[in-house]
Amino acid sequence: MKLNKVYFILLFFMSSYTNAIAQLPYTANQFTYDSLIDVSYGQATDYTGNQVALLLDIYKPKMDANCLRPIMVLVHGGAWIAGSKEDANMKLMCREFAKKGWVVANINYRLGTHKAASYNMYALCNNSISAPCGYISDSAEIFRANYRGMQDAKGAIRFMKNRNSIDSSDVNNVFIAGESAGAFIAYQTAFTDQTIEKSSFCNAISDAPNPDNNLNMYGCIPTNNNLARPDLGDIEGNLNLGAFDASVKGIGSFYGATFDLSTINQLVDTPCVYLFHQGADVVVNYQYGRILGRTSWECYAQTNLCQSYYFYPFAYGNENINQYYTSLGALAPTYQADIVYNYNYLNNCFSNGHSIDNFNLRVQNMANLFANKIASSSNNPQFNCSLIGVKKNEQQQDNIFVYPNPAHHQLYIKVVQDLIGKRYKIYNVFGNIVLSGNITSTITVTEIDKLKQGIYFLNIEGKSKGVNFTVNTGQ
Repeated sequence: MKLNKVYFILLFFMSSYTNAIAQLPYTANQFTYDSLIDVSYGQATDYTGNQVALLLDIYKPKMDANCLRPIMVLVHGGAWIAGSKEDANMKLMCREFAKKGWVVANINYRLGTHKAASYNMYALCNNSISAPCGYISDSAEIFRANYRGMQDAKGAIRFMKNRNSIDSSDVNNVFIAGESAGAFIAYQTAFTDQTIEKSSFCNAISDAPNPDNNLNMYGCIPTNNNLARPDLGDIEGNLNLGAFDASVKGIGSFYGATFDLSTINQLVDTPCVYLFHQGADVVVNYQYGRILGRTSWECYAQTNLCQSYYFYPFAYGNENINQYYTSLGALAPTYQADIVYNYNYLNNCFSNGHSIDNFNLRVQNMANLFANKIASSSNNPQFNCSLIGVKKNEQQQDNIFVYPNPAHHQLYIKVVQDLIGKRYKIYNVFGNIVLSGNITSTITVTEIDKLKQGIYFLNIEGKSKGVNFTVNTGQ
């Protein structure tokens, strides 16, 4: 009997090991999800000098007992003037990653650019083929808009790290991904870690010119249009500073680019990179070119159809980044390039190359790449909760300890002397208070028999941080 039992155990572990190799955690859809909509993560000054409320949506897996879920921050596109977290691809990506066990933040960020001093809607041009609000005053506007987006994204990352106990998330495994302008922002967020990398355009520069009056009829000029262009501040911005930094372990770029190749390879702990681009993209050149350059010089110029977008800066697309990483050899970060080589000069204007050709495949490839990075950090859902006391509570939660974790019928709350007499509250994953009481000594015992199985968050009056714990048995 003992030999049979040992044989069974060996078979079980061999099977588990084989399955682990076949599919890493955080890559398979296995949960349903909940969402929190329009969560405020701060406010900031936009390009006109007005305060803007910054909101994000949070998606989390349901019925998932993992104590250290990885975090994904998603950034929508829209040429820095349009788009929102309501973008269909972004919402679909949120759901896909939450089903895989991730905590996902889908963010809005500051939009807007000062407009061109000279604009002319050509006779054969119209709003269905051209975007009047896309005509910027000068190239500095794109660098500044991208910088503001980076500051907001970094603030959102810190916001999500700050609420790690509420979300049962892993502050050491945070990733960022974006589409188009959102991918530009994701690059700068992931790789800008030194003040020297701040563009001179983001310091105080001369006022923007008065925009062409013709743009008024298209709603491109706000009522309070302050043309001053002050210094945009520190690379970290000023949102949610303090407990955590804005570092990430990986970046996903969907038809995005970067302004400077030299900034996307850090010497220490370079994030892994997922690249997707189509050669047919006429908005962001997948190699090297002016943003909207192919639209201007291939789609418009041949018939003199619309005014060219001549003020946009040049950028290195994902195929160029792929070639750059290839040239680095062993010095390159871990990366995967999904490049569709369908470039066709003068014949891509209506091919919809500025899109994801196979959404499920590309998102799965990115999840697989990121999952390997997570696995290398010893984050494994099967063991995270048993290690939570070492990984999270004891190291980061400000002298508040709970044990056992997972808990069963009783929870022991261990605190420093100063917290005796304070009120504690226990929240469920929906943010509802399910249990409360007073800290009576340095070790307080509370009965949790009435709590259902799941993940909970304990907070003590006057403390900005708390701890999460899992109840394994209960009603």
